[in-house]
Amino acid sequence: MRVLRPLVIATAVAAALPLAGALAAASTTLVLPDPKGDVSGPLDIQRGSLGVGSDGRLRIVMTFAGKVGPKDLLATSGPPGSMCVRVWTAADADPTAGRPDKLVCVTADKDAALRASVYNQPDAALPRRSGPATVSASKSGRSFVVRVAQSALGRPRLVRVAFEATRAGCDRLSCVDNAPDGGAVRRFRLR
Repeated sequence: MRVLRPLVIATAVAAALPLAGALAAASTTLVLPDPKGDVSGPLDIQRGSLGVGSDGRLRIVMTFAGKVGPKDLLATSGPPGSMCVRVWTAADADPTAGRPDKLVCVTADKDAALRASVYNQPDAALPRRSGPATVSASKSGRSFVVRVAQSALGRPRLVRVAFEATRAGCDRLSCVDNAPDGGAVRRFRLR
């Protein structure tokens, strides 16, 4: 019996290791810090993060240097403000040479209610809504949590991402805050 006991324990540990590895991989979160004060206005990204939630959906969090409300996304003229994650899903995508093929964005409707969606962005056309997403604001008003099904992105194994926030009413590059800065992107493994 004494010989079997270590064998039983070793078998149990060996069986648990793949499960522990899967749990560790699922809890990985990509965090992109951004300097405070690098743009003017309320849509100054301080931090963006991307992870996979326990329900399998992507969990995106955008945190700003100050409080941001839905009315900050409304424009009296020009384009509305937005908070987006630019996503390249193709394995051979070159973010330095082409636009992202997906966008996950938060805007506000005319009644100042937040709305989130996934968009396809073909090379020569304007983005088209392709799927739903949900958004909620933190009590502090500085962070927004967006959840989106991986299937809305086509279930790629690896994506390249960058965060951006665009000030309402402005269509110049100086009105966009990027994280990471300088147009860089980061890789994130989905599964």
